[in-house]
Amino acid sequence: MVKIKEGYVMTPREQVEYDRMNALPRKTSGRVDYYFKPQTKYPPRIYVFMHAEIWCDRNRRPMGLFHALPFISRPMNKEEIEYHHFNTRLCYHQYEDLEKLLHAEEQEAAELDKECPGRGAAFLEELAGLRAKYPLGSKLEVVGEVKPAVVGDGLSAFLGNLMARGDSLTAAEISRMMDQEQAGEKRPAVLILLRELYKNTVLPPEEKAMITEAVIDRKVFLSQERSRKNYVRRVFRFNKLFALEEIKGRYSEYTEAMLMVDLKVKKGKAKRKKHKPVLDLRRCQLLKLGHRLQYGELCEGEYHAAGW
Repeated sequence: MVKIKEGYVMTPREQVEYDRMNALPRKTSGRVDYYFKPQTKYPPRIYVFMHAEIWCDRNRRPMGLFHALPFISRPMNKEEIEYHHFNTRLCYHQYEDLEKLLHAEEQEAAELDKECPGRGAAFLEELAGLRAKYPLGSKLEVVGEVKPAVVGDGLSAFLGNLMARGDSLTAAEISRMMDQEQAGEKRPAVLILLRELYKNTVLPPEEKAMITEAVIDRKVFLSQERSRKNYVRRVFRFNKLFALEEIKGRYSEYTEAMLMVDLKVKKGKAKRKKHKPVLDLRRCQLLKLGHRLQYGELCEGEYHAAGW
């Protein structure tokens, strides 16, 4: 039941609106949806949407909840339906502490048990069981770097030999070797080295890049990291709930903390707004007049008569 503060006197306008809303029929049912939003520049949160059946995705986008994950739902009890009957806007609650969420849900689950025995207790048990999967109020573990695969001695010798005679190879020979590698083993280190050698063939001697084993290792690492992030984001876009299990099929040591880091996107630099020039007649006249007065070297009579 909606509680009105004791001693509060409504204005005539408020009384009319209250009577109008109170005369409307109550909803017979409702649904509460729980969404988990991973950590971005804000800490991880759980959002609780009241009357979730009337919420649309477009209502959540302006709130920054486009990437929030729905993970559990429950029916609303009669007390909640009565309380939210007078809402003029869509209502939601947010929690950064799971203990506070559980404390609030205990009261709602008790009311739900009165209407449907066992339903509230089962929901509360299921919600408490998700504590490890959706952590709140704790820092994510430090994510170690995913290092590139260690190259074997045979590959290291091949790369060293190729770097030693790279300056003597022509563009046609390097291109043919790249085609053979693409059709064969597709070793990232070899492809990157051939690409750098191919670039050097068209540059003057003073502009050629210095190719070392450390440079190749770094480019291989960045390539593998970029491929992993692209794969993770692509899987997460189409399968948010079970993305982690699908990613582990390719990267067996992948963790949820690594998933949160890979999903972060650096904000690009804000572009300067382009203002369309205003070319109305009056503004052009004033600009010309100002230029003439400032740079025209007019005598006193011409100066005072310039605007007429």
